[in-house]
Parts: sequence; structure tokens; C-alpha cells
Amino acid sequence: MRRYLILSSILVFVGFFLQLPGIRNATRTAFLFPSKVIQGTLNGLGGFFSFLYHAKQVEEENRFLKEQLNEVETQNSLYRAKISELERLRKYESLSSNLFLSKVIARDPGNWFKTLFIDKGEESGVTLNMVALLPDGVVGRIIEVSPKCSTVLLAVDRGSKIAAIVRETREFGVVEGMESFIQMSFFNRDIQVKPGDTVLTSGLGGTFPKGLILGKITQVKKGGLVPKADIEPAVDFNKLEEVFILLK
Repeated sequence: MRRYLILSSILVFVGFFLQLPGIRNATRTAFLFPSKVIQGTLNGLGGFFSFLYHAKQVEEENRFLKEQLNEVETQNSLYRAKISELERLRKYESLSSNLFLSKVIARDPGNWFKTLFIDKGEESGVTLNMVALLPDGVVGRIIEVSPKCSTVLLAVDRGSKIAAIVRETREFGVVEGMESFIQMSFFNRDIQVKPGDTVLTSGLGGTFPKGLILGKITQVKKGGLVPKADIEPAVDFNKLEEVFILLK
């Protein structure tokens, strides 16, 4: 009984003590502080994980946009290449109907100035010794034919020989390939040609028709047994993408 009275007194005292304003605020703070800390920590973790989630979304969106951009740039590049090709081919529209266009499909890196391969063959009517040319001038002649493609011997190849004439002086000779240029050997020793004169096919021999442009003379060499003249080809053999085949 005595213990009960003592315990009751203590509880009354404690209750009274806790009701004091200062003690009550301190008690509330003591109990609320851990919960605020925990809540703040949880809020911070929630914000961190939300940041990670949104960062992942942004990364995925950026990757998708980069892929789309790369695809658009690739398509634009293809369109520009096609437009460039169409603009290049438009200048050939007025050429004779006895010509047909053929694309260059391969060149031998080891024999760059020797031959090239085109995408037209027997099925398209190509035969041996047909002339390959461009509006600028002579490219070469067909030396090998298969059903779907053909081989062109370039005029700058050392094995190429073309009967020629100088337009200004009407002097005849033979033009041979020298790989980076062509050279004309004259039939007569006393020649009147000079740098700047234009060299054409003469039509002799029957392979190349008369009057096709071969190039312009850059240097005349009168010494030796046979007078010679170096010629800059009318065609840029480094930039051949297509050629015309002259039908017989």
C-alpha cells in the first residue's frame, strides 16, 4: 500500500513537471527531432533517386536524338550526292543519240593510268574497240567485253596509240600514253606546232573517228630522230566517274 502511494506521487509529480511550458517544449522537441531527421533523410533520398531517374531519362532522350540526327545527316549526304550526280549528268543531255552513258565501277590502284571498268557490256551492245569519251575529249577504247561489264584502255596508258592531227597546222602523228600525260610523235621532221595548239584524232586507222579532242600541246621537242610534243590531256583521268561509249 505504501509503495502504491509512493509510485502514485511520483507519477503525479512527473505529470506536473512535464506540463511546465519550458519542459513541455523541450520534451516535444526531443521527441520530434529524430522524426524530422528521419523525414529529412527520406526526402533527401527520394530527391536523389528522382534525380537519377530523370538523368537516365535525359540520357536516353539524348541518345535517341543523336541517333535521329545521325540518320538525318546520312540521308542529307545521300541526297546531296544524288543532286551532285544529276547536275553533273545534266550537261550531257544534248549529246548525240549514238552515245550511251556508262558508270565507272572499278579501277586498279596499281594501274591507275592503265584501265578502268564500266557497267556496260555485251548485253548493252558494247563491242571491242568502241571509243570511250566525255564531252571534254577522248578517254580510251574498249579492250575487253563481258556480258555485263567492259574494260577500257585509257589514252594515257603506255600501250595506247591513237592516230592524231594538230588542228592549227594539220600535221599528222601518233599519240601515245605516258601515264600522267600523252605525247605525240610526228611523221615529218620539220614541224610548225607550238604550245597551246590543239591535238585531235585524225580518223586514220578506223578506231577513233576524226575530230575528237585529245588535248593541248604544252612542250615541243624537235631534237632527235622524231620530233615530239608533250600534250596535256583534255580529260582529267583522276576524276572519271562515268564515260560515254560511242556506238559504231
